[in-house]
Amino acid sequence: MAFTIHADRPNGDHSKFIRSTVVGAVFKAADLMGNGWTGVHICDETNQIYWPDRFDQLPVTSEPHVQRPPR
Repeated sequence: MAFTIHADRPNGDHSKFIRSTVVGAVFKAADLMGNGWTGVHICDETNQIYWPDRFDQLPVTSEPHVQRPPR
């Protein structure tokens, strides 16, 4: 499942980022908020909006961890 993180830069520009896991989306959102971005929220594939105080309600799937080969 893909998750889109929407946020407004400190200068007012809007950006969005795509992450393939809930954990990746929450970490990206936290990183943006920590750097002063505003209006940060996450949308799932059904366009359900999750604001920071509702991140605990994001759908968590039990996908197996895929180990990447060493470089």
